[in-house]
Amino acid sequence: MKRIFSLFLFFFVGLISLTSCSSKKTNIVSTCFAGYDFANHVAGDLKTSSMLLNPGEELHDYSPSISDVERIISSELFIYIGGESDEEWVEKQILPEIDSSHTKVINMMDIVKSKGNAYNEEDPESADVEEEEEEDEEFDEHVWNSITNAKLIVSEIANALSLIDSDNKDTYEKNRDSYLEELNNLDLNIKNVLKNKKTNLLVFADRFPLLYFVKEYDLEYDAAFKGCESAKEANPKTIEGLVKKVVDNHINVIFTIELSESNIASTVKTECEKKGIEVSIRTFYTMHNVSKEDYQNKISYVDFMKKNIESLEIALS
Repeated sequence: MKRIFSLFLFFFVGLISLTSCSSKKTNIVSTCFAGYDFANHVAGDLKTSSMLLNPGEELHDYSPSISDVERIISSELFIYIGGESDEEWVEKQILPEIDSSHTKVINMMDIVKSKGNAYNEEDPESADVEEEEEEDEEFDEHVWNSITNAKLIVSEIANALSLIDSDNKDTYEKNRDSYLEELNNLDLNIKNVLKNKKTNLLVFADRFPLLYFVKEYDLEYDAAFKGCESAKEANPKTIEGLVKKVVDNHINVIFTIELSESNIASTVKTECEKKGIEVSIRTFYTMHNVSKEDYQNKISYVDFMKKNIESLEIALS
């Protein structure tokens, strides 16, 4: 399969090189929603921002089509995560074919690592999982769920666009500053919620791609699965552990993430109710991708974070 992909890639790189002189490259391409949305805010109407993932598509199952490859190579700015979901195919198949003289590349993980903000560590407080996985290092590529990291990425996008299109540098910097102010307000609102918290624990009956978020705000968590690994059925021990956490800590909200089935959460809720504990199920948005409806309604990173803040206020009270 990789051999076939490489042959198609070679063909399209050659095709693009023949046409690039006559067509101005004007678009920004991101592998995921977060980069796409950040670029939208910084570029405004001056550039076209798009993401490779189709709305509603699972990030970790994504494989680039030939047209996706063409979009990347013909873009002015390419933004990718640099984590387990896109690092290998981007760095082995795409980057060697990109002409750096007309396509700038942003690796979000590299930005975070350069500031010493990357996490890759064991966490003994994480959820009950299969015994053979209990000693695994915990890894999270969803770096944008830290407001601090989001600001770093937004600033880097503004820098890149200012180099690509220096005539509009003032506009990009103005848009950056305005967006950074919005992110600062989100941070303040989260901190205000935390001032009145009665618990420090979040329970996820789902995957957990929010290590950066809980680390930023010094929160504890329990989850059915580490990181954002492919969904699977939770074993009875995992369900039992989550129910015990809810009951022992008087938790009133259990979380799932967007685009995820809520079977585990429903089971945990039912078991808790058998013990006389009423809990609600809420979505915590991690923004690796969005639903078709949210995409069509142009729901943004800031909008999703505001929804998360509302849920936090209920869950921690």
